[in-house]
Amino acid sequence: MNKKFFAILTILVVVIGISSSLASAKNDKGAGDIPEKDGTYDVPGHPELKVRVFVHKANPNPVVSSTLICDLNDPNSLAIVDREVWKLPSTFTYNLNPYSVPGSVGGNNLPTITTNAFSQWANAIDGKVTVNRGSNTTINRKSFDGKNIITWGRISASALGITYIWYYPSSGLVAELDTIMNQKYFWTWSGDVSTCAYTNSYDAQSILTHELGHWFGLDDEYTLNYVNNTMYGYGFKGDAKSDTLTDGDILGVRAIYNK
Repeated sequence: MNKKFFAILTILVVVIGISSSLASAKNDKGAGDIPEKDGTYDVPGHPELKVRVFVHKANPNPVVSSTLICDLNDPNSLAIVDREVWKLPSTFTYNLNPYSVPGSVGGNNLPTITTNAFSQWANAIDGKVTVNRGSNTTINRKSFDGKNIITWGRISASALGITYIWYYPSSGLVAELDTIMNQKYFWTWSGDVSTCAYTNSYDAQSILTHELGHWFGLDDEYTLNYVNNTMYGYGFKGDAKSDTLTDGDILGVRAIYNK
């Protein structure tokens, strides 16, 4: 009797393991083989798609203190950000993982942070894209699964955040997007005041606003004439200015949606 029981139990464990592996493979189809490296890649199993990977690199300032410093400069920039080859559909839905958010930021703050960040870009194009919040998710890694997620998770140590854009080259429309912020770094949120920041950490809203610029179709910029743009390719500790757009960011995104 015991031998039969353990034999059946062993078979069940194997079947469950295979089922889990198949489900994971299905969810990762089009995501699992994509490297955490800047570039455009083919999508396994989806010849009609491409995926663009953006790695937002850390370029930290020296640590000054752990205090909240206000009255920081928020300079403008007229340098127009380059566009990429996709745009968002007129309506889309995103999914948040509040359970992944560092305690120093607070998962309950993620909806506000995200709304603030999306509003910068949506307002810049006069509401031509309607952004809706969907149900929460527990997913914390890239996955081509029908969800556009914003989460913290484990990614390359050199990256503050990585954004994945799956799109149709034939139409230029986005199919899906994922943004993963790096849980290895120290994050804070200075609130709704764009001229305040904690000097020894990265501001969640500033970095997320940059990442969402890629969702809307903008590229990274690395030359110093873009250093004040939200779409500058490096993120800094103690920087809160990137949670508002410069004229160059606005002109760049308007060139995509105002045609």
